[in-house]
Amino acid sequence: MRILLVGTGVQPIPPTGYGGVERTLAEYARALEAAGEKPVLVHRVRRGRPSDEYRFALELPRLLRGVEADIVHASTPVVANRLRWLGRPYVFTSHSRHWFSLRGPTQRWGFFLERRAVAGSAATVALTPEIAGRIRGRLRQRAPAKVSVIPIGVDAERFRPEWSHRTGRRALGVGVVAPVKRWELAATALRGTGIALRIAGPTPDAAYARAVQAAGESVELLGEVDEARLAQEYADSDLLLHPSGAEMLSGTVLQGLAAALPILGAAPVRSLIDPGVTGWTSAVDALPELIVRELREHALALGRDESARRRMGEAARASALERFAWPAVVAQHLALYRELTSAR
Repeated sequence: MRILLVGTGVQPIPPTGYGGVERTLAEYARALEAAGEKPVLVHRVRRGRPSDEYRFALELPRLLRGVEADIVHASTPVVANRLRWLGRPYVFTSHSRHWFSLRGPTQRWGFFLERRAVAGSAATVALTPEIAGRIRGRLRQRAPAKVSVIPIGVDAERFRPEWSHRTGRRALGVGVVAPVKRWELAATALRGTGIALRIAGPTPDAAYARAVQAAGESVELLGEVDEARLAQEYADSDLLLHPSGAEMLSGTVLQGLAAALPILGAAPVRSLIDPGVTGWTSAVDALPELIVRELREHALALGRDESARRRMGEAARASALERFAWPAVVAQHLALYRELTSAR
């Protein structure tokens, strides 16, 4: 099957630093190759700015000239709308938070493009059942005939535990150090527990970064780290804290599960966690003080009980292998592709 993956035009694939969609595309392409496919990636980066996506989309007629494909798969709405304008049937994966939250004219414009991208697709991939429900509800008769729920995958060979390095005293956070991630709740929860918090991710807001460090006692901001260092951070840690206030499908949590880390998080990642088995999450609409209290209680309990950490970590990794490892995710995509090509 000739599969064409269209990039974003914003960050390299794989990205050298932050870039969730680009990293997912890189891993998906490798996983397709491991499954015996030969995907073609069309991508060009200029200056690494969000507006570069529009320039990349304008170049698509030239970049796609003479390129034949059974499946064209897009992952950003600007690119998908360009494919729609060109008359190229495409599969679209929605990564947008706009299905759940709209604030200001920029997000409203983004959501307009997202809706058009979905409505014009041959099939849309929703990362979670909740997103699929929002797509069908918002678009109704304009929704594509096919909305499939397929998660992003995780490289379970790269993210795995180093049990001998774990001490019960290291908690990990991964993601941009920005208010939406609510790292101050994690830092506050661990104050006085003897558990250090290490956060790997870019720090675009210096004032917020200082507030996060001030909220705890042993908070280290690592900044952006390379892939090898990130995998080692997961392998060496004891817990993954993820109190984010908004998520689509958290790649961070999937990596934590694969690395056999108990997950302590908030409501946006509830669908990924089996309560009491692979971790705990707070209730929907829980107040910040309740989230802090629950994070603290569970962190203390797990920090003191090595057998519980091991048991929960092994369950977490088993969940990742069954639900989110790339071979399983690729198989779901290939089934969708075959269905579309057969119908065509």
